[in-house]
Amino acid sequence: MGTPPGIPWAGNGQDVLSRARTTFRSVFGMRELIEEGYYKYSKREKPFILPNLITGPEIILPTSQLPWLCEQPDQDLSQYEVNRQFLQADNTMLLVFPHRDASHVNFIIKQMMKKIDDYAGNIVEEIKFALELNWGNDTEEWQEISVFATMLNIVTRVASMVLVGNPICRNEDYINSSSIFAKDVILTAGLLNILPSFLKPLFAPLITAYDRFHYRKIAKYINPVVKNRWSESQAFSATDGKPDFSQHNDYVQWALRDAFNQGLPSETEPPVISKRLAILGFASIQSTVPTTTNVLFDIAASTTSIDLQKTLREEISTLMRLASTDGIWKRPLLNDMIHFDSAVRESIRLNHFVSRGVMKMVVRPEGISLQSGEHVPVGMKIGVTGWTVHHDKDIYEDAYGYHAFRFCKAAKVKDGLAQSSVKSSKGSADQPAPLVSTSENFMGFSHGKHACPGRFFAALVIKLLLAQIVLNYDIEPLEERPTNHWFNNSIGPPIWSKIRIRRRKHESCGKTDV
Repeated sequence: MGTPPGIPWAGNGQDVLSRARTTFRSVFGMRELIEEGYYKYSKREKPFILPNLITGPEIILPTSQLPWLCEQPDQDLSQYEVNRQFLQADNTMLLVFPHRDASHVNFIIKQMMKKIDDYAGNIVEEIKFALELNWGNDTEEWQEISVFATMLNIVTRVASMVLVGNPICRNEDYINSSSIFAKDVILTAGLLNILPSFLKPLFAPLITAYDRFHYRKIAKYINPVVKNRWSESQAFSATDGKPDFSQHNDYVQWALRDAFNQGLPSETEPPVISKRLAILGFASIQSTVPTTTNVLFDIAASTTSIDLQKTLREEISTLMRLASTDGIWKRPLLNDMIHFDSAVRESIRLNHFVSRGVMKMVVRPEGISLQSGEHVPVGMKIGVTGWTVHHDKDIYEDAYGYHAFRFCKAAKVKDGLAQSSVKSSKGSADQPAPLVSTSENFMGFSHGKHACPGRFFAALVIKLLLAQIVLNYDIEPLEERPTNHWFNNSIGPPIWSKIRIRRRKHESCGKTDV
């Protein structure tokens, strides 16, 4: 596949030899290549080619052309195909019915958000259980904990509670396999991306064997649940004669209902639901774990760490006090966690785990033409990087500093509580931007109509988890934040680094739990 001849390469790759060198640089030197291209070309309204040894060269557009990129029809430019290639989905994602899987996932995500008020309280209880299991309850001594490892375990438990419920979400063997599957898929995809296409049929079964081993362990627990749930649902409703799917509130039940409503009996089969559940588990865990890991390190390393923790603690305490008995952990309370939204959003801006903002692949057979006139052939990727925008000092003051409440400065404060109805997707002069909103200057969840559909659920889990942490634990400030490490377009959190925590003593009635 040829690249457009009129577009310059980052890294001075203007001839075959220099392009080869810069392509190899992309493995561990992607940050330098992205920043060079951004300031040399993007800031001057010119596209450039970003070399990429793993997934092939990419055309990076100036940020001003992001609206054009997002407006292009899916039959011309496909974000799905980029994700499919990056994850090597044909080999790693256990695809069952590829043309139906995407619409099924969108239905499930809508169900998850529709029923937030019904199960947010259950998520909180699972977070409390998982935090005590991983962080302990010692109120006297500081405990050193591995942030990434404990977040992986906690988030896996929470995701499993929503996907399949009790008692499986408390089964250690199931949790172990679910967390390993979710963690290793990205590594497996990276190995497959390096392989030439003609070698993948030969080596893919070997490379994915360990992931599939853990999938089979997951399925061992899920398949009997699916069978039992389908049998239960056959107790027909007396009013409409349809199966009763109201007995449970989790993914398995939603999947059975969706298959029945769509008239697709094959999708009620246990292997279908267990494969989709494993994929959804991966999607729920793989973004939430690095995000929460980064947030905790950013809070711990903040120069105002103690005051920051106090502000978050006061906000959630005030919201809980003002909420009605049946309103705790319901949508209105979650929407008013303005300081939490900002603290997480700022961490994503500063230390996101991918450098891409929006990336699409040309799927129109005859190719497309850019706004600047260059013709781009089918198979080439076109996008905008998020990293450079998020660290542009012309957009963000002190762009390389962590300012936890950067995004809530517009909120009015009354009685120590930020006041905002937060109806705008981008925020305004009077309203801070909510965590899940995207814009040309914030692409932590991508942007446009294909922005991450699971970001609403991820934000819910992250905020509830962070709330329980600040309510029940003190985090000892760090003198220096450990470094995140780049590998190609991915930016891994410091997975081996640790922080020190201590269970809080609650003054009222001597309680140690909230």
